[in-house]
Amino acid sequence: MKSGIKSKDIEIGSGKQAQSDSHVLIECYFYLNKGEEIELFGNYHNNQYVVSLNSRNYIPGLRHGIVGMREGGVRNLRISPHLAFGERGIENRIPPNAILVCKIKLLKIVNEHFSLPDPFSRKRQVIVSHRGEAINQKPRWTLGIINDGEYELTVNHPIPEMTWRYTKNKSIKGEFSKHEMDKMFLELLNFPSSNSNDIVVYENVWADMSEKAGNTPRERDTDLLCLHISLYQENKLIDSYYVTEVNENFQKLDVMRIINELLDKAKVE
Repeated sequence: MKSGIKSKDIEIGSGKQAQSDSHVLIECYFYLNKGEEIELFGNYHNNQYVVSLNSRNYIPGLRHGIVGMREGGVRNLRISPHLAFGERGIENRIPPNAILVCKIKLLKIVNEHFSLPDPFSRKRQVIVSHRGEAINQKPRWTLGIINDGEYELTVNHPIPEMTWRYTKNKSIKGEFSKHEMDKMFLELLNFPSSNSNDIVVYENVWADMSEKAGNTPRERDTDLLCLHISLYQENKLIDSYYVTEVNENFQKLDVMRIINELLDKAKVE
């Protein structure tokens, strides 16, 4: 092992062995010497990374430390600063002259053209939003669901006598099952055709700017607040429509049942 790297095999794999010119798919966790976990790269794939062992795009200690591992193997590395991030470190993440500790599992040796899926790709996406009404203490919220069910609900609770710039914010993240996502996506996609009288057409929507930092869609005829629904497939918008917040048929959908449950969890004292 190269000087400056201490290696300990936790589990010896049984697959192919990584060579100095291999391309590997690894699961890797990074820590400082005292055990503080750090995030070196955007964690878009649950700590999985593709590393080219002959590329200078990766720190030498990681590249050299993987050589000799077998697929399925687990190895801990303790990398000296000169083979990691040296005297400069990385601002706000890695101090100067820091020892880097890596816990690596070699998942697979891959070919040079292999890549993980684009983390920003949206095979499917659902966005349901409500712009809120501060005067009546109605929160502003957005539910976004992507691909097979990964979701986030963001909620902005208005503060009395304050503008929307100043709110109490909450966020809930989680994952629905693929079956739940399939059902919600189809419900929302089919809603305009099966409930055409419930859709508020764009010509009948107006933007209420009476509240500072507000921009709340309302139905022109009734002045009711509106929900906005957007559906995307393969990164393309395939439908977008409004319904009033009190629409009975829309409130019966699974997505609204789930939203109301999440909003209950996101309440503030």
